[in-house]
Amino acid sequence: MFGGTTTTIAAMRDAARAMTSVAVSTADEVRALAAARDAIEAAMCERLAEMDQTKAHEDEGASSIRTWGRRELHQDAGRTAAMVRAASTFRDLPAVAVAARASQISFEHVQAFTFALKHVGRAETIALAEPLLEVAKTVTPGELFAKVRQAKAVIHGEDLDKAWLRGMAKRDLKIIRCGDGWHVTGFLDIETGAKLKTILTNLSVPRDAGDERSPAERRMDALDDVCTSVLENGLPADNGIKPHVFVTVEADTLQAMADQSAARALDLDLKPAHLEGFGPIGPQLLDHLLCGAEITPILIRTIGRNTEVLDVGRTERYATMRQAKAIRHRQHGQCASPGCHHPIAHLHHERWWSRGGPTDLDNLIGLCRKCHTLVHTGQLQLTG
Repeated sequence: MFGGTTTTIAAMRDAARAMTSVAVSTADEVRALAAARDAIEAAMCERLAEMDQTKAHEDEGASSIRTWGRRELHQDAGRTAAMVRAASTFRDLPAVAVAARASQISFEHVQAFTFALKHVGRAETIALAEPLLEVAKTVTPGELFAKVRQAKAVIHGEDLDKAWLRGMAKRDLKIIRCGDGWHVTGFLDIETGAKLKTILTNLSVPRDAGDERSPAERRMDALDDVCTSVLENGLPADNGIKPHVFVTVEADTLQAMADQSAARALDLDLKPAHLEGFGPIGPQLLDHLLCGAEITPILIRTIGRNTEVLDVGRTERYATMRQAKAIRHRQHGQCASPGCHHPIAHLHHERWWSRGGPTDLDNLIGLCRKCHTLVHTGQLQLTG
């Protein structure tokens, strides 16, 4: 029913001669073997299709050609199905069949033509078969698939616009509080997704050869950097006034934390810190948030019905530019944690800002993002 037997046998003979000849180089052997492989796979596509049409697999107790291929050829059902479809491609595109039998293209190249018939269109693929075949003879299957997808995008550009509109209708973003943090779900349209992908890709590259963060950690750090940048520069809706993340905590709770009282959890009058939009948070996260907050403590004295402001202290939370440069010079740009060679990401108060520490050089050290978090979770102790 199918042709190409003579071509297949010739390719197999060429491979046999190459492997038994002492005058043939190893490279020539590989080329001859590859040619035999391509010719044999083209013949297998045709023979499997013939078995599928005549139900010959049932004579051997297999319910389908896929089952027979898995049992007798030890190949995945998907590959057997693809080979049967390739025979159909040979019928629609005879020139492709001739090239496959002649070992000019591989089975994987044929799959690109099968893809084109389905997704570009039968009439369009037949019209483009000759130039596509010339491309196929000189490029890898992946490059041929790219060319086919390129043709599909040009010929069926309206489908891309339909996809864009469908995505616009579906776009949504939900940030839902869960026990350990926030769960993000939703769907991004093409434009918004491309913007976010570009930002995260650029901000999540390893900082240096010693950056041991996982890809997931780098992406999360990148998203955190974006959020921090927006908050630090203000939002148009707020007339440029810097937005804040509000944490409400009573003075007694802060004092108990500063005293590191183990019994504070037994005091029913103490209230946990409250992160607006989330809820109660623990003392370690509170310390971490306070370390990056601008705090202005106000001391007052009550005299009768009147109050008198006695002092406003420590209004400068962040180190000056000169202090930051001095710290980076002092530490050669590296995290102060022993054995850590990551670059400085944060300036940390050794006597914590949340516990009254001043913003001066003697109390400031540079830490990488990870070590800074470890300090505030109590997993890393730094002295001196």
